[in-house]
Amino acid sequence: MTARSFIIYSLITSMLVIAAIVAISSRPANTMIARDRALIFPGVDAKLNDVASFKIRSAKRIYTIERTSKGWGVAELNGYAADFNKVKTVLVELSQLKFLEAKTSDPERFERLNLRDVTEKGAKSLEVTVNDQKGQVLASGLIGKKNEDLFGTGRGGTYMRIGKKNQTWLVEGTISIGEGPADWVDKKIVDIKRPRIKRIVVQAPGGGLTVISRSMANKNDFRLADIPAGKRQRGQWETNEMAKVLDKLELLDLKTLDEVPMRRDKLYKATMETFEGLLIHTRAIRLGKKFWVSFSASTASMVTDKKKVKEAADAFNTRHKGFAYEVKEKTGKKLMCDHKNLLEGAGLKACA
Repeated sequence: MTARSFIIYSLITSMLVIAAIVAISSRPANTMIARDRALIFPGVDAKLNDVASFKIRSAKRIYTIERTSKGWGVAELNGYAADFNKVKTVLVELSQLKFLEAKTSDPERFERLNLRDVTEKGAKSLEVTVNDQKGQVLASGLIGKKNEDLFGTGRGGTYMRIGKKNQTWLVEGTISIGEGPADWVDKKIVDIKRPRIKRIVVQAPGGGLTVISRSMANKNDFRLADIPAGKRQRGQWETNEMAKVLDKLELLDLKTLDEVPMRRDKLYKATMETFEGLLIHTRAIRLGKKFWVSFSASTASMVTDKKKVKEAADAFNTRHKGFAYEVKEKTGKKLMCDHKNLLEGAGLKACA
């Protein structure tokens, strides 16, 4: 190696060492968390079985999850059943929150942390109040912005205001409150697979009918009824897709039926019939960009096991009577399918 090559090699090596030192020194250090920090809501962990309700309020909505004789339910939705596992998870999360670092107490800076009062227009905070069976408050505060990986993967933090105080805190832990009542319930409305479907009838507001059916369960394809002379079915795939409308059908949101204006001049009615004789009836309407549907069930005249099918229909009605659900657009389009949209030339207006 020449003297000149040796000098160049040394310079390059030095630069690499310096770069490595800089990279190591600029690497974010692991956050050290003291174990003896105080709980945000001391004593709640010992009173989980005493919790009777917790009210959640945002700038847009107020709802209450409360304990009833039948379990947990959403008070504002006539006691619609809440998922106990969800309730348990949130209560445990609240009981384990710990103080980490005091932040601003200046209301002008609350917006950055999503901690403005819920009474202010456009506020992104959530106000939570937990009460015991005697009506005493066990925990209350505002929940703001989250940092899901503040302490590494799976260990997050949350910005909060405790009680009615202006002081904000970064606390250890996150709370799975969700966006509204729909995040507290079993989202599955019904799950009937395509192989069980025998016939679907959709009635448009003006009275027009869209009917697809097959005579036997072992026949794969559904046929569209009343195809005009000179026209053809748009495509077998689109017609067959209609029969998947009840497959793992889930809600996006839910309200009591009287909260959703089901105008007759805009209302579509549909019936899905299974080979065993179960009938699922829907009433669907589009409000803005959202599709809202109500559900009911009954039995067909020809039923293979009348008792079993009736029990299924009764259980379905017990759960869904009096409620309307927001569903995905692809579901709404099937439940509001006009006959012409399953014919060739439908373009983007196709139902599937």
